[in-house]
Amino acid sequence: MNGQLGEQPLAELIREIRAKSIAGRLQLHHDRVRSVVYFDKGELVYAASNVRPLRLREYLLKAGIAEAALARYEEHGSDLELARVLCKDHLLSPGAAKQVQAKQVSDVVRLALSWTEGSWEFDPRSRLDESLDLNVDTRPLLLEAGRRTPAKFAASRFPLRNEVISPGSTPLDAADQLSPTEVFLLSRVDRPAPLNELIAVSGLSENETLVHVYSLALAGLLQRANWKNVFFGAQPETVERVAAEPAPAVLTAEEKAAEEAEDVESFLQQLKNAQTHYDVLSVSKESSPAQMKTKYYELARRYHPDRYRKSEPSLIARLESAFARITQAYDTLRDDNLRANYDSKLRARQKAQQVAEATAQKPVAAEKPAGAKAESSPESGLSIAQRAELQFKEGLEALELGQRKVAVGLFAAAANAVPKEARYHAHYGRLLAEQEHSRRAAEAELQAAIKLDPKNGAYRVMLAELYRDLGLILRARGEAERAVEADPNNTKARDLLRALKSV
Repeated sequence: MNGQLGEQPLAELIREIRAKSIAGRLQLHHDRVRSVVYFDKGELVYAASNVRPLRLREYLLKAGIAEAALARYEEHGSDLELARVLCKDHLLSPGAAKQVQAKQVSDVVRLALSWTEGSWEFDPRSRLDESLDLNVDTRPLLLEAGRRTPAKFAASRFPLRNEVISPGSTPLDAADQLSPTEVFLLSRVDRPAPLNELIAVSGLSENETLVHVYSLALAGLLQRANWKNVFFGAQPETVERVAAEPAPAVLTAEEKAAEEAEDVESFLQQLKNAQTHYDVLSVSKESSPAQMKTKYYELARRYHPDRYRKSEPSLIARLESAFARITQAYDTLRDDNLRANYDSKLRARQKAQQVAEATAQKPVAAEKPAGAKAESSPESGLSIAQRAELQFKEGLEALELGQRKVAVGLFAAAANAVPKEARYHAHYGRLLAEQEHSRRAAEAELQAAIKLDPKNGAYRVMLAELYRDLGLILRARGEAERAVEADPNNTKARDLLRALKSV
């Protein structure tokens, strides 16, 4: 079986071999370059090339083995034989050999994946003589190759714009780190849908969407209905058999919308009740970073704000605030050092709470005035003010970690919950002022903070800096003067006023 790489690129061949659990040898020819790739049950076993920089000897030199030590070994022998002899002579440990060979094999395949011209030949009867266990995962390589695909070529792989695209079965944590655009696109595919519908709702250009769909489908993160297959005689791709199950009821568009709205409300309520980062992600304290990653991308696919851009602005704002908490939780828990520090804070908070509960007096229900406004959130056990203060502190932590978008969402939530707290408005406004499109909103927040605390020179400095960035020098100068008047010892206010007077 053979063909041209321009018609069946290597990435698609590997995808099909993997999907159909095929075994055999794939030979590739590109000008004078020759490569051979072996598969067993769909998995990449070994690969080699006649390109000198891709020979094992070159990798061993980079790994620190002296050239003099390699000189007594046949230079034109096979790479597998060289690795075997070096291990036998104790110049290379089996573990080090496996690591070097895995790097070599990945690079051989990575080069061949870049070829858009050349030929291929597959022999299902040819197998590798020896057993290797290099554990080279082809999915990251396929994802990387898809990303490099020219837009015109990617578009040519989708002759039918009504082809059905479905969520993939490959776990997200099995692939390379995904880009924000890829996560966003995956969030739009929560059910089988025509490709043209996905293009329409993606928010990207058609060519951009097709490149991303192509690369994600190669890696198994999306499922295509119409791959162009060439290994017809092989085992068919796995199909879930559901004939014995009753057919699901068909919902109307209104019923689907109502069901989705109920699901989103349930999610927001659950997040509102969350008291820790673990609660936010719905994971246990024993969860691994890989499990955290899987959960994060699952939430992104289902509840990312970009999926609801046509919804009510109030819902979008709630989802943005919610996802800010999710992102902060994920960024904290996936990092071992940040997670250890956070766990220490949780233990300290729990201990303080236990002490407080042991000494606290229970309030008398009869003393509460009739018609008094509720100040607590019975679902979470925290008062509204306590929840806002917690969000504010988490926002400060996010700032320390450089997670500015996360901090914006947390400060916004705190300011909305307790509108009479100047600190929340001031910090929210300061971050809004960093973005040109949100500076008018920043002005309103900073003015609200000053109205609540007019003698705070730091808040007036923030507003003065905002006016300066907007080109409103007279206003900036006036606020700087009021900042110095409110706080004569504020060095930043005096320096700012001096600079504005020289403009």
